[in-house]
Amino acid sequence: MAKKSKYGVRKDGLHEAIRTINGKRVAFRGKTDREVDRKILAYKLEAEKGRNFPVIADEWEREHENEISESSRRVYSYAVKRLKEAFPGRASEIEPVDVRNYIKRFEAQGRSANSVGIELAVCRMIFTHAVIKGDIRISPAAEVKKSRGLPCKKREALTEEQEEAVRAAGEAKTARWWLFGYLLLYTGCRRGEALALTYRDIDRKAGVIHIDKKVNYATSKPVLENHLKSENGLRDIPLLPPLAAALPKNRIGLLFPGDDGGYMRPHEITREWRHYCRDVGLNQIQQDENGKTVEMFPITPHCFRHSFATICYEAGLDPRQAAGLLGDTPEVVEAVYTHLRQDRRQTAAEKLTAYFDEKPVSQL
Repeated sequence: MAKKSKYGVRKDGLHEAIRTINGKRVAFRGKTDREVDRKILAYKLEAEKGRNFPVIADEWEREHENEISESSRRVYSYAVKRLKEAFPGRASEIEPVDVRNYIKRFEAQGRSANSVGIELAVCRMIFTHAVIKGDIRISPAAEVKKSRGLPCKKREALTEEQEEAVRAAGEAKTARWWLFGYLLLYTGCRRGEALALTYRDIDRKAGVIHIDKKVNYATSKPVLENHLKSENGLRDIPLLPPLAAALPKNRIGLLFPGDDGGYMRPHEITREWRHYCRDVGLNQIQQDENGKTVEMFPITPHCFRHSFATICYEAGLDPRQAAGLLGDTPEVVEAVYTHLRQDRRQTAAEKLTAYFDEKPVSQL
């Protein structure tokens, strides 16, 4: 009499066992129970080594998709793609030295301190996810740090002449889209935050502007995002006197509506921004290498944000106070302040040099 199989036997004669391993249902088949047992054991031994890093990275990205803003998600996706290419094998086989060498190579590409920080942060989050899921016991990225002295991406502010032109346009209210530039200069808010503002967000009694949302343009379609996802983004900005006097009263709806009355679309923003730059004199006319006249628009809305940071610096606000108004971290604002201090020292040195160059030696 044939020995009864401990597993089920299919119509085709193969023995089959269904097992759930690491949360995944797997079917094992063989001609005999012993062959099925060997396959189950081999699978378990392989599973104990953990999954490949790209699989874990994709899982992390899917599970945290709704927790990350649209703009951050796009930046993180690029980092995930690079990390998957750098670490195609098992997460359990990746050592701290491997992560450190990857970050060093990334830095050697001339990346800014901010870019390196984002790359390392994404790397750490993925490995932490791997620890939680049981793929590895300790994150190899936990103790890896970026190098000191990395270049910071310098944001250019408006010149004094450009700021004066923006103020003049705001006071005269003649330039097309004059309010947009005026608001950026006196609030330091981001482009998406300004385009999400409604007249209800302006609290004249309290003397503040409520920033609690932004319009994201990661795709061609505007998407409204709630700033409750970000502690830094959610804030009240003082309604400074020049802006308070210029803002229209007794209005409802968006401050800057699109052609259809909704949120502005990318092509509408480009159109209005270029009109504004031309009216205020922020555009540049240059000749290319073929002698053809080319119109340039080097000033972006973010330049106004940097100018507001300069106003905060000159008003005596410390980095933490300025960060609260800008919706940024004190570390980011401190980097801006450092550049401002360096610029001030450079200007002072140039003035001293010019003074001595103009004076005859006999008068010194």
